[in-house]
Amino acid sequence: MANRLGLVGLGLLMCCTFGGAHAAEPALTIKDFHHTAWTLKDGAPAGIWAMAQTEDGWLWLGTASGLYRFDGVVFERYDLLPAESTASRSIGALFAKRTGELWVAYSYGGASVLKDGVATHYGAREGLPKGLPIDGFEEDGDGRIWAETDKGLYVLERGVWELAGEQWGFARPGSVQMAQDGTGTLWVSADDGAYVLRRGARRFERVETDVKPGSESSLYRTNDGTLWKQDDRGFSPLRGPDVPLRSASFTETTSQHANTMVFDREGSLWSVVCAPGICRIREPHAADRPFQLGQFSGDKFKLSDGLSSDVTMTLLEDHEGNIWIGTKLGLDRFRRNDVRVVGFPEMVVYFALVPGEGGEMRTGSASRNNLPDRMWQLEPSPSPVPGFSGAVTAAYRDTDGSTLLGGPEGSWRFAGGKFTPLAVPKQEEGNRVQAITRDGAGRLWMSFRASIAYRLDGDTWTPRGGIAELPELAPARAVTDEQGRVWFGYNQNMLAIVEGNTARLFSAADGLRTGTVTAILPGPETIVGGELGMAVFDGRRFRPLAATRQDVLTGVTGLLRTRDGTLWVNGNAGAVRISADALRRALAEPDFRMPFELFDMEDGMPGAAQQIRPLPTLVEGTDGRLWFAATNGLAWMDPERIHRNARSPPVVIRSLVAGDRRYGPEAGLHLPPRTHGLKIAYSALSLSMPERVAFRYRLEGVDEDWQDPGTRREAIYTNLGPGTYRFRVIAANEDGVWNEQGAALDFEIEPTFFETRWFLALCVLAGLGVLWLLYVLRLREMTARVRQRLEERHAERERIARELHDTLLQGIQGLMLRLQAISANLPQGEHREGLERAMDRADDVLVEGRDRVRGLRASSEEIPDLAEAFAAVAREFGGSPGPVFRVAVEGATRVLNPLVADEIYRIGREALRNAFQHAGASEIEAEISYDVDELRVRIRDNGCGIAPSILNSGRPGHWGLGGMRERAEKVGARLEILSGVGRGTEVTLALSAERAYVHHRGGGWLRRLQGFR
Repeated sequence: MANRLGLVGLGLLMCCTFGGAHAAEPALTIKDFHHTAWTLKDGAPAGIWAMAQTEDGWLWLGTASGLYRFDGVVFERYDLLPAESTASRSIGALFAKRTGELWVAYSYGGASVLKDGVATHYGAREGLPKGLPIDGFEEDGDGRIWAETDKGLYVLERGVWELAGEQWGFARPGSVQMAQDGTGTLWVSADDGAYVLRRGARRFERVETDVKPGSESSLYRTNDGTLWKQDDRGFSPLRGPDVPLRSASFTETTSQHANTMVFDREGSLWSVVCAPGICRIREPHAADRPFQLGQFSGDKFKLSDGLSSDVTMTLLEDHEGNIWIGTKLGLDRFRRNDVRVVGFPEMVVYFALVPGEGGEMRTGSASRNNLPDRMWQLEPSPSPVPGFSGAVTAAYRDTDGSTLLGGPEGSWRFAGGKFTPLAVPKQEEGNRVQAITRDGAGRLWMSFRASIAYRLDGDTWTPRGGIAELPELAPARAVTDEQGRVWFGYNQNMLAIVEGNTARLFSAADGLRTGTVTAILPGPETIVGGELGMAVFDGRRFRPLAATRQDVLTGVTGLLRTRDGTLWVNGNAGAVRISADALRRALAEPDFRMPFELFDMEDGMPGAAQQIRPLPTLVEGTDGRLWFAATNGLAWMDPERIHRNARSPPVVIRSLVAGDRRYGPEAGLHLPPRTHGLKIAYSALSLSMPERVAFRYRLEGVDEDWQDPGTRREAIYTNLGPGTYRFRVIAANEDGVWNEQGAALDFEIEPTFFETRWFLALCVLAGLGVLWLLYVLRLREMTARVRQRLEERHAERERIARELHDTLLQGIQGLMLRLQAISANLPQGEHREGLERAMDRADDVLVEGRDRVRGLRASSEEIPDLAEAFAAVAREFGGSPGPVFRVAVEGATRVLNPLVADEIYRIGREALRNAFQHAGASEIEAEISYDVDELRVRIRDNGCGIAPSILNSGRPGHWGLGGMRERAEKVGARLEILSGVGRGTEVTLALSAERAYVHHRGGGWLRRLQGFR
């Protein structure tokens, strides 16, 4: 709980340090952690004296100006009280329950709890004394929430706070301190000793401990679930028969809220009770007595080291193991670095790394300024190697285990603790040594800046080893492979392989396009690196190696493969780790881009890889640690002990902005009409390295696949239409652990009237109306044209009829009269009878001709009504006596379409003529039906019927039935003739209303669109 003693006792803690580190790995100090500070200029609130982290990942900050929350990137003020409330927002304490609620105590009394975004407030009506501040919260093993105050201990029961008294076996009205141990037991220190409330119990028990009666003892839980106390005797483990023992397997985060002292998950103690700044004790359990209050002079971090303020107020360890410090001026975070920077006692630059005889790591320096250059022994802590002073621009571990050094002042062999000078080519005296190696024949090679390479043959330095194929250039890098061949890397994309006294030269024409070759890693597939990138050699040619982000493979001055096949690269971006699987695939697939893991300044790397010289900048120690020479320091890391963040980041949607209005991520969000563009802010609550959190999002209904914005925390959409949308976002932490569930936001953009279905339906109806109007206009136009053609045809038929009547028929009539006169003068006999028969036949032809002429002159206007027209036909052909004829009409008589009226009439006339003249029927009936959907004409008789052969093919030389069918087909009608010998005949003609009537109103408006086919 909050330690009031700590807040007023700045400048405290023990006077001694504890434990020690293995010689191969110096003890971790606060300065080895990655530190980040946020102050007012970064949006952080000032005066943070309370902190808590809820299960959803939010870091909550309590200040005198109110409550804030932080996602690692943005600080956001969060007001739990109603906007109209005038109560103080000053925060006194924060506590996060394991079930996700955030408890907030106000400095002037009262409390609130935030659960699932809803705040509930507690005051005097809920049992809390008016104006009495709560100093801290704690929960017991059964999930009850307890509050400590100056007036005693309060517990929340059924929504009401009550003072813990006799009913709880605890009647102590004064100040108390609380902590829960790793077993779920709630511990309380009071003025008369310690009390416990065990899981499942409802009464406290007084237990024997070393809590001193009458003293105000603060309780703290450690990383292993045990308890420590602080009182006037100091800081020490709580002891007693009921105190839980230390458990090495207990790794839960020590607290859900901040305190003045925190045990991190590795057991180290962090405290703000050691002003100025903070302090850290690596192995507090090693102490055999209480930490005496006093000036602490051990591992500290202060304003001068980068802390936001020397006045520190509270600490918290988050879910990912980061340590957070609240100060008077802001917020600080300490994160465990995978990379450890070597702390030299003086400024050292340009490192020439080389392992020693016993595996220890050494480095020379080449400052090129007024700084002293030395040879340094790096472990257990950097110290100068006695007997040497000078710049080292190249270092090489020789085959006998000794170390060869080279610089502008000469060359030396270091062995047995002694430095022995070596001769260099006379013409290169005073020049910087660039590279040193020894070939398979035991001959030493050395290259010099802006010069060439030399080979030592006996006591003589031979320029270029006497090999004419070698260029007159200084190799930037020289490496000997397992076959004893020497690989020289030059500038201008050049590389040479020297085997014996011959050399093979490679250039850009052979696929080598790395720029200056500054790193060579021989092997079954030799890998080289340089200023522009990396390449692999297959024995004949080079081909490039690519990563998913190509810039990470530039400026390569160090290459190394560990025993597990992992490739390490030191370059412009920092240290790059490429897994063995990724490397194998890249060697097999030329187009494959290797995924990688980057260790840069965010991981503690002191800059980019050192360039030009000394080389190499990446060396492996015999203990497996990797050493990196960087632009701003020397660093190492253990590849077997890289910290991994296994916690998938909780994902939240912060807001949606449409137009000038900001919306929260509430469910069922409705956006106004004409919303076409919006911006959605989201975040992932991974506090270790938020700058490396990766996101993917998609707007269902818009994005076909996941969008990859990288680390951007905002999605922007434009040209959206009305409808229902779902926005989804997922995230991965810095180690690529994805939260696949992520977060989602459903929202709807309301349509304008012009975007509704009603408007669409109206548009469709209007369109159909326009189509119908066009159809009607077109129909009228077509009808007018047809009428004109019919009138023209009718006029022509009238003319033909007149011509036939006035010429042919009159002529035939005159001829008949003359023949009749001749016949009358002939005597009775065979010739006269033959002539009379011919005259009778001519009379028939004349009658038929008159009928045809009459037909030519007939028109639809002469057929005002089908019933009357058919009755006239019956009178024409019926005679006396004749068959009984009836006409039946169903439905209201309709005006027929002039395009079809003549054809209907002629089909009916032909059917009636056949019935009267050929059927021998006693009854003939014509039935006309003016239906809504069709016109139907049926003519039936009870005569002799028609033989099937005639019905199907017609009578030879006669065209009556065939003509009826042709006329029906012409107007699109259905014609059906049913008959049989002795069973009469029934002729049915059916024509759709759209075609039959002039103004059709039945059958639905859709049919009107069909028109004539």
